[in-house]
Amino acid sequence: MSIVALPNGKFRVQVRRKGFPKFDKVFPNRSAAEGAEAKVKGEHKPVDQAANLTLSDVWERYSQSQSFLQKAEKTQNTEASRIKPVLAELGEYSLLNLQNSTSLVYDYIDKRSTTISSRTKKKLSSTSVRLEVAALSAAVAFAKQRKIVQANFIRQIDRPAQAKRKRRVPGIEVAGLRSVTRGDDPRLSEAARFALILRFLGCRPGELAGLKRADLNLHRSELTFRNTKYKAEDRLIHLVRDAVSLFNSQIRYYKTAGIESEFVFSTLSRAESEGKKVYVRYNYTSGVNALRKLGVIEKSYHSQAMRREFISRAIETGLEYSTIRKQTGHHSTQAIEIYDEGLSTADEIRQVLDKHASVITDDELYGTMQRLGASREQIEAVKKAAKGERTSAVTVPLLDA
Repeated sequence: MSIVALPNGKFRVQVRRKGFPKFDKVFPNRSAAEGAEAKVKGEHKPVDQAANLTLSDVWERYSQSQSFLQKAEKTQNTEASRIKPVLAELGEYSLLNLQNSTSLVYDYIDKRSTTISSRTKKKLSSTSVRLEVAALSAAVAFAKQRKIVQANFIRQIDRPAQAKRKRRVPGIEVAGLRSVTRGDDPRLSEAARFALILRFLGCRPGELAGLKRADLNLHRSELTFRNTKYKAEDRLIHLVRDAVSLFNSQIRYYKTAGIESEFVFSTLSRAESEGKKVYVRYNYTSGVNALRKLGVIEKSYHSQAMRREFISRAIETGLEYSTIRKQTGHHSTQAIEIYDEGLSTADEIRQVLDKHASVITDDELYGTMQRLGASREQIEAVKKAAKGERTSAVTVPLLDA
């Protein structure tokens, strides 16, 4: 026993374990002593037991750690939701057994890839399975950080391929959305404004949905997205004139309707506070569904398509990658290229390619002159003449056939 009753009626707790500091304290009663003893023994678990922690044990520790709590709320909710089927299937396995038998994880992926969703009545998408494995990987990464395992072995496991989205947004859909902003249904108009602002800004839908009034400065034509996806950084971006106009319409609508919300776009919550309506960040998925039913956008439309369209058209029109990165929040050119669905047949790119073709033609002409024996001075004179520079008649040669 590590608890000793003292003559004065108090109780002394002494715990000695190799590799941990000695614990020696006196408590006023046995109950307090037993509680302290249990806590210390729980904290002073031998190192060799760490590898025997189950996946469920690790997840519980991870979900209460700063590593988890410092993540964005949406990320926390996604991981907490996606890990549930993983724990139901693999939660009782120790991390050591999962590491030594990664076939268990592959079997789980195979099983989930053929599972029928109770909600959609369809097979789970590859994206759903990827998110479940990503939640598992986050837990194992935490275990690595806490020296429970030596490496995040989930990173070495092949995940279901993610189908690449190639959806563009044609002008007819953009025009349709514009017409809805002038319609009589205020909630549909709000959904259309949200979609059009995405097209003009190229931001993430979640960033715009969480934008607060305090971070919007229409007088300076700028806004600030807080706690963004990349390293939780704030991002200040420019607002083009059309975006400013759309934001003005949105603010005017809320003012006229008497909607008091800290968000620029918001959704009415079912909960109330002191008898007052509560508005939360915008549920843009609901808005997209409403616009689909109206027939303004096709069923294949998704909010991220506007971001893809912004990037693709920016590349087609020759906007510099550095500018695209600053506006969209992408930290690398590689990240931008994932969204690039720009066409080499876009009018702007056709003009650039035609200009490039003229360079090839000029090179061929100068090569022909060389074959005919023209001197360097004569060739340079022809080049200047082609550019419209003044040259003397003497320096522009007439070559013999």
